[in-house]
Amino acid sequence: MISIASLSFNFDPIEDRIRLIGNMSNGQQRVDFWMTRRLVTRLLKASSGLIKQTSTQVNQVPVEHRPAMAQFEHDQAQQTQTVQQEANLTHDDYPADLLKRLDISFQEERYSLSFFVGGEETPYAQSILSYDEMHQILFWLHKGSLKLEWGVPEILFDTSTNTTQRLQ
Repeated sequence: MISIASLSFNFDPIEDRIRLIGNMSNGQQRVDFWMTRRLVTRLLKASSGLIKQTSTQVNQVPVEHRPAMAQFEHDQAQQTQTVQQEANLTHDDYPADLLKRLDISFQEERYSLSFFVGGEETPYAQSILSYDEMHQILFWLHKGSLKLEWGVPEILFDTSTNTTQRLQ
């Protein structure tokens, strides 16, 4: 399994997909994934529930204010941006696998992302993220979805949704 230490994104309007690039410039094995509209929109819909379950601050405010608190934390995480968009680079020379499933778990204040390709039952790659880094991933996926006009809401945490543990 490949360990992904750094992530960046490229929004491809021709492919109508988001390219997630792992380990592009950190000397580790690079891995690229195509993320489809279906996978990304399901992840964004599930993000509200995921953040509600894993954020101490969100859980400390009354229920009616939780989406606003989640959006506040989301905006605050952008101040320490470590995840990047690779808009000016071409990636045609590097193959990308279609990401079939992305599992997210939360333990000891860290998120573990497991990336699945093909029909494999074991993850192809894994990344461990802090709370802020997870928000940054959600930010870039949301931004890409807006840019690609996938019909997502303008504000990510504007409604309550259920968390889906397994996305396909």
